[in-house]
Amino acid sequence: MFQKRTLFERLKNPEGTAARTLEEDTTAQLRSILRNLERILNARVGQAPAQMDFGIPSPSEIAQGYPESLTTMQKTIRQCIERYEPRLRDVQVMQIESDDYRLAVRFQVTARLATTREGRQVSFDTMMDPSGHVNLNA
Repeated sequence: MFQKRTLFERLKNPEGTAARTLEEDTTAQLRSILRNLERILNARVGQAPAQMDFGIPSPSEIAQGYPESLTTMQKTIRQCIERYEPRLRDVQVMQIESDDYRLAVRFQVTARLATTREGRQVSFDTMMDPSGHVNLNA
């Protein structure tokens, strides 16, 4: 079965912070998923020699084909999440129009937790600033 914490989290703190239980802590799991997605979405394709497709394209690649490249970016984010975050399934990515940040690109990601019996739906926003840094908000 899936773990509540990522491999890096277990290596960093092998003991964990709480006693083992059969109950799921979906809040802690969601925090772990968001931390992992921040690492994934802030990595750039080609930076990880062991997995050359890990991450998303750089912001300069998005700017070159704007606005058509947004559709490609939605697809890339969805595929990256599906491949590198197995605790999520049925991932959907939609662009969000925003007047707040003219130079930022925002997407809403919705998915189901693959680790819960009922497949709880989760949703969060991603915002890529002009420097290419991606922030996630649940």
